[in-house]
Amino acid sequence: MRALALVVLVCGCSQNNAQNNIKPDPLPGTAPVLQEGIWTDLTPTNLGIPWGTSNGFTQGMAIDPKTPATLYLAVCGFDITAAGLFKSSDAGTSWRRVAKVTTNADHLDEPIRVRVDPRNPQHLYVGDGVRGASGGFWVSWDGGETFTQPPAFVALEKQEGMFPFDVYDVAPDPSDFNHVLVAHHAAWGWTDTKWNTSSGILESKDGGDSWIVHPPRDGWGSGHAINFLYNPELGIGDSSSWLLGTQGAGMWRTTDAGNNWTKVSELGIQHGGGSVYYAHSGTLFASGANQNLKSTDNGQSWTAVGPSKGFNAIAGDGTRLYALQGFGPASFITSSETDGTTWTAFSTQEFKDGSFEIQLDKANRILYSATWGSGIWAMKVAP
Repeated sequence: MRALALVVLVCGCSQNNAQNNIKPDPLPGTAPVLQEGIWTDLTPTNLGIPWGTSNGFTQGMAIDPKTPATLYLAVCGFDITAAGLFKSSDAGTSWRRVAKVTTNADHLDEPIRVRVDPRNPQHLYVGDGVRGASGGFWVSWDGGETFTQPPAFVALEKQEGMFPFDVYDVAPDPSDFNHVLVAHHAAWGWTDTKWNTSSGILESKDGGDSWIVHPPRDGWGSGHAINFLYNPELGIGDSSSWLLGTQGAGMWRTTDAGNNWTKVSELGIQHGGGSVYYAHSGTLFASGANQNLKSTDNGQSWTAVGPSKGFNAIAGDGTRLYALQGFGPASFITSSETDGTTWTAFSTQEFKDGSFEIQLDKANRILYSATWGSGIWAMKVAP
């Protein structure tokens, strides 16, 4: 059974400068009316998706930085009939399925994450993973309407003797969207010793037209999250510093583009994936299994913070941090970005399941949560 790919966008450096010089388009009058501090359900109800079941659960999401009314939502299910990539042009009031493909399937049928190029919002990456017929790393140049898979990615199967299609995470470089890292859900090989029943990291410096293979280390296994330890706006890290989160072997860090790795935490990621977030102070936070993590030295060392639960996502609005445990029912917890150690309940609102991904529309101060079996929610946050 072919598995699919997961994708992460990172904005930064010249991209951040270009993005900051562009005034985002205002939200249309048809956008949902949101209240500060109260989560509003934006989950599509007219698409035939059996939400809250094994055949209707939310994975990742993305916001178009130029036109923040444009949202993308990845929907999966064990029955792929209703799954796919959905797009809204009115900040979540209405949705339609996009992502037509011509290889193996009619459309992307199990997307996990989607990311938008901040310099060119027509340019997207999507990864489709774990099940379905459209596995692999996909690229769009028309705002998500259609996607193609780079031939060099497909060629890895024969050239490297690996199974590259079960991708779990994709992280673009904050300073160059064409520089992208890919991590996998399943091992690259199971019947030989070449990959040691594990998976490593794929790296492309040209948007997927060619690939560098970084082999796995002993004990990594598979099912990884990959992130750049790089925030150009804060002057932290660089394009060669990465953080690998595993589901059993903890967190691993490299500062030389994958040539050497150091284990930096015994805690790894929650099943499904993980994320990192830089507070304005430069303090780095990572979601994790059993607890979230905090680092004041860009990932060289970590301290477990917050309740002993598993989290897929951690994010902030510039003032507060937010997290919602993967298995519910549960409520969001929060902490000051200047603290990050003491966490309290944000409100009494409960969700069936936790956040898979949390994104902030900075221009309109709207926080979005793509929330496993609970669909997608939005909340206005204070300036």
